[in-house]
Amino acid sequence: MSGSKRKIYSAPALEKGLDILEFLAASPESVSLSSLANRLHRSVGEIFRMLAVLEQRQYVAATPGSDKYQLTMKMLQLAHMHLPINMLVNAASSPMRGLAQRTGQSCHLAVLDDTFIRVIARQESFADLSFSVRVGTHAPVFQSCSGNVLYAFADAAARGQILDRVARASDTALDMAAINRRAASIREQGWYAAKSAKTVGITDIGYPVFDHRGTVSAVLAIPYLDRLDIDSKADQELVRSELSKAAAEISDALSARAPD
Repeated sequence: MSGSKRKIYSAPALEKGLDILEFLAASPESVSLSSLANRLHRSVGEIFRMLAVLEQRQYVAATPGSDKYQLTMKMLQLAHMHLPINMLVNAASSPMRGLAQRTGQSCHLAVLDDTFIRVIARQESFADLSFSVRVGTHAPVFQSCSGNVLYAFADAAARGQILDRVARASDTALDMAAINRRAASIREQGWYAAKSAKTVGITDIGYPVFDHRGTVSAVLAIPYLDRLDIDSKADQELVRSELSKAAAEISDALSARAPD
């Protein structure tokens, strides 16, 4: 439907079901039927029928001994059945484990998800003290190390699409000059490192992962935890070198070729 606006369709029953799944996914605790109805501005009867179907299909389950509901693992299982994600996670599993063992740092794999990056796999550090990012975590593209790497190594058409989506979703104008300078620097350097925007003592370091088409498909990143008992500058350089090797291993496992 190029050149015209996509028609907006309505499917009320589907929307109710998706509202329930999204609300439960964002809730740290199980939620009662009445609370769900209240928060979603629906009647108890509407929510009850939807929950009954979702429970039959094993997307939600009642918490034992209570009238509260929580998500099951089925959505996670579906995500891992998705072939591109499954291929990425499988290809990254061994390199990520080796990387964590060699560096004493945790690592994670992130992909583009509309105007965000989404963490699809992680490997905990084997050290006594570490910092990690959980699977499912998301962050705005240009406010994350992984997002900036994904944008920098995307082709011109993909970068344009990312910019269009971010611009539509944002209330403020994008600083295109800064975005393009940063992207050019990342492409020239081949990687990116930046102090965490959320956590003191963390430097995010990311390398691109390429697929068989030479397209950037993910970013392998380490949220490097600064320590006081070692020379962090020297150690960070060693960690970056190991991260580069691990990202190349994943790309090789995906039969990657050099990007155009």
